[in-house]
Amino acid sequence: MQTYKTTMIKTGSLILFIFACGHLFSQSIHDATMVYMQTVGEQAPLYYGSLQEGRLRAINHPYFGSEQYSKARLSYRGIVYPEVMLRLDLNRDELVIFSPDGRQIVLFPEYVDYVELHGNRIIYFCNDGLPGSPSTGYYIVLHSGNSTILKKQIASRTEKTSQTGVERKFTFRTTFYLHKDGVYYTIRNKRGLLRALYPHKEKLRQFISSNRLNYRKNADELITRAVIEYEKLTSLRATP
Repeated sequence: MQTYKTTMIKTGSLILFIFACGHLFSQSIHDATMVYMQTVGEQAPLYYGSLQEGRLRAINHPYFGSEQYSKARLSYRGIVYPEVMLRLDLNRDELVIFSPDGRQIVLFPEYVDYVELHGNRIIYFCNDGLPGSPSTGYYIVLHSGNSTILKKQIASRTEKTSQTGVERKFTFRTTFYLHKDGVYYTIRNKRGLLRALYPHKEKLRQFISSNRLNYRKNADELITRAVIEYEKLTSLRATP
C-alpha cells in the first residue's frame, strides 16, 4: 500500500513537472514570437514565403548590381516599405528579401508593385497579350511616358570541365523592349531602335550623332534619350 502511494506521488510530481516544463516552453515560444513580431513590426507580411534554394559555387554571381543585400524601397500589395534588404537574382528571376532572423525569402512576384534598387525602378511585368509583348518576369523601367522602355537582364549559368575540376560562371544577356502605340518592339541595336521610331528616324539619327550617344558604350542612355526626343517630336507634330 505504501509503495502504491509512493508511486502515485512520484507520478503526480512527474506530471506536474512535465506540465510546468510544457508551460515554460510554451511561454518561451510565445515570448520569442512576440520579440520577433516587435522586431519585424509592420514588415511582417514580407517574411511569409519560400526560402531561396542554395546554388553551386561559381566564379561570379548572378545578382543585379551586387551579390550583397542592399537597402531598397519596396511597394508590396499596395503598401510601401521605405527600407528593406533585397537582391534580385537574374538567373532564377527571383526577388529575395533578407529577414531580421537571417532567412533569405523569395517574395511572391505577383504582389510586387515595384522596387527601387541600386537607383533603378524594377517591376514584375506580366505578359499583356499585345503584339510583341515580352514574357512575364522582372524588368527595369528605363522610361515611362507616352512610350515605355523596359530592360530585361538574364544571367545564364555555364559549366566547363578542366583538369582542376568544374568551372561554373554566369553570362549575362540584356534585351530592351519599347512599348509604343499598342505594340512592343524588341530593341537589340541602334538600327532597330530607329526603325521602331518611324517617322522621325532621320531627325533622331542626327540627334544621336550631335549628342555623341553610343549604343555599345551606354545603350540605356541612348535608347532613353532618343525615345524622349521622339515623344517631343511627336507632340510638336500633333500640335495644330
